Amino acid sequence: MKRMLIALAVLTLCAAASPQAEIDRGAAAVAGMEAQFTHSFTPKGFSKAQVENGTVIFGKLPMMRWTYNSPEPKTFVFDGSRTWFYVPSDKQVTIADLDDQRKRELPFLLVGDPAARDRYFVVSEQQRGRAVTTTLRPRDASGLIRGVSIVSNAWDHRIQAIEYTDRDGNRTAFAFSGYHPARVSPDTFSFTVPAGVQVVHGD
Repeated sequence: MKRMLIALAVLTLCAAASPQAEIDRGAAAVAGMEAQFTHSFTPKGFSKAQVENGTVIFGKLPMMRWTYNSPEPKTFVFDGSRTWFYVPSDKQVTIADLDDQRKRELPFLLVGDPAARDRYFVVSEQQRGRAVTTTLRPRDASGLIRGVSIVSNAWDHRIQAIEYTDRDGNRTAFAFSGYHPARVSPDTFSFTVPAGVQVVHGD
């Protein structure tokens, strides 16, 4: 659960204006879209990553719904303040409400909050061809997130890849592809606990 919360990684940009404006354009570009993703997690001291795949639906950030298909089915839903993390094989749902301190440690949430993003990160940007790389460096060296790199397409502003490290030296990376409009309903960014499933309330 802790790693999945951290893995709510950052969002995005484009190819002109200020770095902050590019990130805001990226957040708007993926809203209402569904994409395939590959999630790689490399623990400190290891060279081989743990790799998972699935699909994600983005609402107006920070609303998201992540559906992992392999190697193990699981679902992660975030409505902006509450998370649900469901692992069918464990027959368990972990529910957590995020306070301001926890939100500060989740880069995806800061993308939808320009004031908080500017308060906690220094943003820089570089473009090569159609690829735009935005880097976020924390202003506070004691923060959980130590550095974020976001690559997006300068033409349509959609995110192609996100990579970041945490204070323990672990590296998390996401690659996105196959964007298309999503079918979004009022229930997309909420979660109904299946019958017979244990509910655990996280920190």
